[in-house]
Amino acid sequence: MAPNTPSVRSAHDRVKEIHSIALAEVLTRSGAFDVWRYFGELNDLKQRPVSTTWREAFVMVCCVGQIRAAKVVGNLKRLRNMLPPEEFAEFDTRMRDYLAPIALTNHGFREGNFATVDPAPIWSHVKGLTQQLESEGLRVFLNSGTLLGVVRDQSLIAHDDDIDLAVILDADSAVSAAAAWRRLSERLREIGLSDASTQKAPEIHKLTPIGTFEVDLFPVWIEAGRVFVYPHTFGDLTYDDLLPLGVCNMTGCAIPRAPEKMLAVNYGEDWRDPDPLFTFKWTKANEKFVDFMQALRG
Repeated sequence: MAPNTPSVRSAHDRVKEIHSIALAEVLTRSGAFDVWRYFGELNDLKQRPVSTTWREAFVMVCCVGQIRAAKVVGNLKRLRNMLPPEEFAEFDTRMRDYLAPIALTNHGFREGNFATVDPAPIWSHVKGLTQQLESEGLRVFLNSGTLLGVVRDQSLIAHDDDIDLAVILDADSAVSAAAAWRRLSERLREIGLSDASTQKAPEIHKLTPIGTFEVDLFPVWIEAGRVFVYPHTFGDLTYDDLLPLGVCNMTGCAIPRAPEKMLAVNYGEDWRDPDPLFTFKWTKANEKFVDFMQALRG
């Protein structure tokens, strides 16, 4: 062991100390808490197997500083599997109450989610966007979390914080889809439906937001009778699973012909069970769609 390396015992004791300090901050909200100091210490003290004490301390430190949201979600998921259900529920509730009105989402620490707003103006905006897209000759449908909400909950998902749409491109391969997506993205900018301030990855187009809620548009194409929806459906569904598009009874918006099949591909066979800690496996998805992504960037 190197001279400056803490022993296993001292490392364990220090993690417990940081856990107590972080818990005190969560309970008192003193504001006198050096987030980056404790964050750095915890990373140095991390040992495998990772203890519940370390994970709880890490979650509390990050929530106090509102940093590393994705890692917080990952550690909460692991804690859910490690702790008795009642203990995890108590810890999870304490952290969400501490953060309120800030919400922990897969997109970061966000102020506000669909639980706090009137859905009527949101659906009105969505309808307006889809009508504008349809006037351009495009077929658009509710996608991902938005589709999950209307099918499973008959509403927007309370803890969600953005709208997901998908558009069917005039393409029959990853390469032609990339070309069609570039043309469409340019057209969306021309007609004023783009939000350049939030545009990040070229695979997802940011449409004009609804207040603080972002609207994501995803590309779809049909190749040899199989459906491709970046980033979740890679030929897993057939033409007949998607088309002709159905209509959501609640919103009047278009949805896939067999929405349950698309949701099972996207979220797993247990998609009917709500999971606020669900995380999408982006790395594996992007590996599948590498031809599309390379053609798009090329």
